[in-house]
Amino acid sequence: MLGGEPVIVADDRKFDLARALVAIFGVGYVPHGQGGRMFSTMELNSITARDALKGKEEAQAFEDGQFVRLHQSTLRKVDVIANILERTLDGTLKTNATWRDQHGFHPAAAVEFVKEHWVWTIIGMVAVVIGLGARIL
Repeated sequence: MLGGEPVIVADDRKFDLARALVAIFGVGYVPHGQGGRMFSTMELNSITARDALKGKEEAQAFEDGQFVRLHQSTLRKVDVIANILERTLDGTLKTNATWRDQHGFHPAAAVEFVKEHWVWTIIGMVAVVIGLGARIL
């Protein structure tokens, strides 16, 4: 319509953020709610839904020829997706996921948790120092 050539993005270059969030936080990280997980995530993280239309609202806007409104909704959703991804990457995304949801009860997950937490590092270092001190004495 605009006279340009559409760009086709290969499937191996696409990233499914919704699926990644479920993989990271578990299926219950936010409720589906009205408008889906995106709107639930927005609400939980105090991300404004201004201009973002839900499915039925988008369909109605299209039927009514409100293309500017549809465009604004798309732009807002792109911004929200970027915001959610950024918060996920920096560890600040709020979810309803528990530690168990994210890590399960597998022994490897417990070992990983211990390795990642600084308190356990200090405890390990103190134990090594005590052990060395006991051998020397």
